[in-house]
Amino acid sequence: MPPSTSLQFDFFPRNVQVQQLDPKVAVGAATRVQKLFTVRFEREKSVHQVFLDHHGWYCADHGKECPAVREAKALASAVRRDR
Repeated sequence: MPPSTSLQFDFFPRNVQVQQLDPKVAVGAATRVQKLFTVRFEREKSVHQVFLDHHGWYCADHGKECPAVREAKALASAVRRDR
């Protein structure tokens, strides 16, 4: 019998707040950070800091695979489309 390919839907998706910050103001005028975001997930106490710099996209605490990176990239992409 083949394995089941069922999907689970999230009936209560978590609210996500993504805020873009000015890296020159937040980090300093000499920074090489191109983009900086804070990401807050509902029901989590921590705030994720997501950077885009010469290392690529990453969360300061959790690295490149953090879900906050996906949220920050989505906002950056939406802002780029609006321009």
